[in-house]
Order: sequence, then C-alpha cells, then structure tokens
Amino acid sequence: MKRPSLKRQLVLLFLGIMLPLSLVLGLLLGSAAEYSRERLATTMSGSLQSFGVTLEKQMSAAEKYLTELSLTSTELRGLSEQNNRTRAYLTLCGIAQGFPALLSANETLMGLILYDNVHNLYIGEYGSVYGTPEQQLEQKLALEQRMTRLGVSLNINTGGWYIETVAGRLYLLRSVVSHKSVLTVAIDVRLVFEELLHDYGLEGDALLCDEAGELLAGNVSPELLGSVRWRAEGYGTVQMDGVEQLVIQRSVSTMQLYYFLPYARQTVAVSSYEILLVCASLFVVGAIPFLLFYLRHEVLRPMGRLVQTMQRISSGDLSARPEQDLRNEEFTQVNETFNRMIDQITQLKIDRYEKELEARQNEMTALKLQIRPHFVLNCLKSVYGMVQTGSREDAQKLILLLSRYLRYILSFTLDTISLHDEVEQCRNYAELCGIGQPDPVELSCSINPELEDLPLPQVSLLTLVENSIKHGKVIGRPLRLTITAKLLCAEGERIANLTVADNGSGFSEQDLQQLNSALPQQEQGRHVGLHNVVRRLQLMYGSETAIAFANRNGGARIELFLPLKTAPEKKEEAE
Repeated sequence: MKRPSLKRQLVLLFLGIMLPLSLVLGLLLGSAAEYSRERLATTMSGSLQSFGVTLEKQMSAAEKYLTELSLTSTELRGLSEQNNRTRAYLTLCGIAQGFPALLSANETLMGLILYDNVHNLYIGEYGSVYGTPEQQLEQKLALEQRMTRLGVSLNINTGGWYIETVAGRLYLLRSVVSHKSVLTVAIDVRLVFEELLHDYGLEGDALLCDEAGELLAGNVSPELLGSVRWRAEGYGTVQMDGVEQLVIQRSVSTMQLYYFLPYARQTVAVSSYEILLVCASLFVVGAIPFLLFYLRHEVLRPMGRLVQTMQRISSGDLSARPEQDLRNEEFTQVNETFNRMIDQITQLKIDRYEKELEARQNEMTALKLQIRPHFVLNCLKSVYGMVQTGSREDAQKLILLLSRYLRYILSFTLDTISLHDEVEQCRNYAELCGIGQPDPVELSCSINPELEDLPLPQVSLLTLVENSIKHGKVIGRPLRLTITAKLLCAEGERIANLTVADNGSGFSEQDLQQLNSALPQQEQGRHVGLHNVVRRLQLMYGSETAIAFANRNGGARIELFLPLKTAPEKKEEAE
C-alpha cells in the first residue's frame, strides 16, 4: 500500500485545522448575519406594523364617525325634508363643522365630503392634499365632480372601503348613505404610502396591491413577489438588481402592503464573545502560513532535495549526492548515512555489471559453438554433392570456396564482423552452392556506404542466406537472392534496416504466424539458426532489435531493424 508523503500529511494536517476553523468562523458569521437580518426584519416589521395599526385605527375612526353621524344626526335626518335650498345648505354647513376635528385627528385622511342628493348640494373639508395649491384645487374639484355623479345615481359602494381613481390619483374611499345624503371619507393612497410611510423610519421601497394582486402604489413590479423566499420568521428575501432585499408583508384593510429593504447595505451585528472568537480564529488562520513557511524551509525543502538526489541516482547518475549544509542534526545524519549507502551500492553495481558482461560473453560464445556444427554439416553435404559430379574443375573451385568458408566459420577469435565482410562471405557461400548445380544461385547486394562498417555477430547474415538457399530453391528455376542495407531515421533515431530476400517458395502461413509472433523457438530441431541469429543480435543491440518475416513476390523476405545508438561498444565507453 502506497503511503502518503510527509508533505502531503502536513498539508492535510493544516487543512484539518483550517477547515474546521473556517467552518466555525463561517457558521459564526452566518449566524451573526442571520441574527442581524432577523433583528432588522423584526425592527422593520414593527415599524410597518405600527404604521398599519395607525392607518387601520384612523380608517376605523373615520368609518365609526360616518356611521354614528348617519345614525344619530337629526340634522342629517331632517336634511331631506327641507324645502328651502338655502336652509338645506346651512344645514350642510352645520353638519360639516365637525369635519375639521376628524381631519386633524386623522392625518392620513385627504378629505370628508357630504353630498345632498335631494337639493344637489356638496360640501367638503380637506386635510392632506398632494401637490401645489393649483394641483390641490384641481384634485378637490375632480373629487367633487366624481362624488356628485355617484351621489346623483346613488350607485355607491357602501359595503366597505373601495378604490377609485380620480384625475390620475388613487383614492381609498368609504361611503355611507343616509336619507338620500352621501357621506364619504377619502384617503390619497399614494400620498400616504409614498410620503407618510417615511415618517415611521421606513426608507425602502413600498408596494401596495389590492386583493387581486394588482399594483396600486409603489415602484416595484408585483411580478417580483413570485420570487420571494418566505421564511417561517415572517419575512422573506429576494434578489432585486443584484442586491438581496428583505421583504416584509402587512395586510391593511383589503390591501396588501409589501416593504422592501436592501440588506446588503446593512451591518452585521455580533456580540463581544463572538468578536473574541473571530479574532482568535483569524489569529490561528494567519499563523498557519508562517508555520508552513518554517516547515517548508527546514523540513520539506531538505527532504525534497534528498528525493531529487534519489531520483537522479535511480536514473543512473551514481555521482549525485545531497547537500551537506543543513541546520538541523537529524537531516545531517540522514545525509551522511545516505552517502555511505550510495557508495556501497555503486561498488555493488560495478561488481554486478562486470559479472553481467562476463555472463553475456559466455552466452554469445556458447551460441557461436552451437552455430558452427550446423554450418559445417550443411557445407559437407554440399561438398559431397560436388565430388559426386566428377567434375575436376568444379571440384577444385568448390574446394577453394569451401576452404574460405570453413576458415571463416571456424575462426574462434572473432566476436563481430563488419557488414561488408559478412556480405563477402555470403557471396562466397552463394557461389559455393551454385557450383555443379543445374539451377545456379544468383546473389545481388545493395549496401549503404555508411553501413559497411556496421558490426554484426559472426555468420548472422550468412545464416539467413543459407536458410534461403536450403528452403527456397525451386527445381527448374534459378534462385535469386538479394541483400540490401538501408539507413532509416525515425523520431531522431538512426536505424539500420538489413533485408535478405529470395524468389523461392516462401514461408508457409503457419511458419509466418509462428515466426512473427515472438522470437523463433527451437522446436524439434526447427529454426535453430534463426533463433541463434536473433538472440545474438539482441545481446549485441539490445531489446529494441526487431525482425520481420514476410512473403514478397512469391519468395521469402527477412528484415532486421538494428538501433544504431544502442550498440554495446558505445554504452561501455559512456559508462
């Protein structure tokens, strides 16, 4: 199981400290913000409640006044019986003498109006009227005309407060009909909810809607109410123009009043112990970076350099050593112990490398000894065939060529041979096999001049040529062999591509599948030569050596790919 690094453990440790502290601090600030918001909502709700109660009281007082006046006033009862219009007007004036007292006690009332339908007389007293004197006079005349038309038809809503729009102004009206006389009290809705609302400390935006949700007053869209998130505490929140708003709702008569207060501009209220806890948390959080800096400089940096030295050593640089100038004794002891251990490992690696070279040399020697009997037997068979022909000149030439061949394969002193010399031995062998035969062996070569000195294991290409002659000859047709050597460049690497091809019968499908699947195996005496050639090339050029078997133009084709940069001689010189 992979263990976490000390650096990661320290980071996790500090995160384990910072996260709970940050969580506690966030919860504390959140609870403080929630408490502040609830307290602000309670305060604003109280102010709105006070305004609503005051308005309802004034509306109730005005409604009670109208009811009592219509039931108890003898003057109002006898108004319809007056035959003289002048006396009826004087009676109206007498009744209206009590209107100013009601208006002064109820500042939200815009006016109190009395209309006599019998004599078509109108009288009114006015309190809070919107606008300039000209605008106030215009509003009074417009209200007089409206109430006169309603009084003439007696088509007046007497069931409670109702809304009327007169000359662009919105009025909340309450009417009482008594003996064909109409008493009406009027409240200018916008004047009350746009100006008098500020007298209660409510500086936000107000929205007044009727029972159907239609806008009566205010500068906030009623559609915003559908997005309000109401809370159990009795208030709601909504985003308006990117700012969170507290929303407080209050019912006033048949209307709904909504008050919007921007919460983002308000301060968070916290107690003294909360401030102390916040300061302590901030101190701990602020001290963590300094502690991390100390640990990074005294622990993590020396450890990181030690790890980098280990990585360099693991990549092969045994001369790498960690720094010695350290402030603490523990890391100094670790460095000294590590250096002694690396010295021992270096010596062990040198000893192991020397043993590996010796073992590889022994293996290549054994492979050469295994190849030699194989070639000798094949050559003796060829010599025997030539002697049987009885041709003296051919026999002399055969003996000459055979002597060259045997001298080459029996030379125990050579480990490698150049490509040029190996190709010459292939020419000698091809000529040897063609003497006294009805179907000669023709060999053509195309060698890149840069590859003529390429080192190869002895009798490597010769084995491939011998294999083509042995298995590729077709009776009645000359055997044509081709040896090519090309220099390839792939991704900045130089690769030697050696090819031996013939026009014989080619490989069988079973042989191709087996040969291309992996290194040719020595099964029941088959592929011994191919196995030895590939194995010796791998020992010489490394595991990147590749071989491919194919059938081209009816004959067999063997391709070798040798990475030039991994030649063992160059590796030994570098090390």
